[in-house]
Amino acid sequence: TARVEILIDELVLHGFAPGDRHAIGEALSQELENLVRTGGFPSLAGPGQLASQRTPDLNLAPGARPASVGAQAARVIYGSLEGRGQGGGKS
Repeated sequence: TARVEILIDELVLHGFAPGDRHAIGEALSQELENLVRTGGFPSLAGPGQLASQRTPDLNLAPGARPASVGAQAARVIYGSLEGRGQGGGKS
């Protein structure tokens, strides 16, 4: 079994309470792990080939809970990687 490590060096959050950052980050990490575990990791050119990934903006409901924000962000990131892995190059 191949081992995949995802490192999120910087996550920019605008419009959230500073105290929510850890809950958002944790939910994002857990959801990404789940998506990779169940759906696999999109094929990229090779290890370290994706130096930077800009994903589409999230459209969130007002008052969205941090866990929901993190999970939705993970799904957008994963979807963006899938497009790139298939040659779509979404960003």
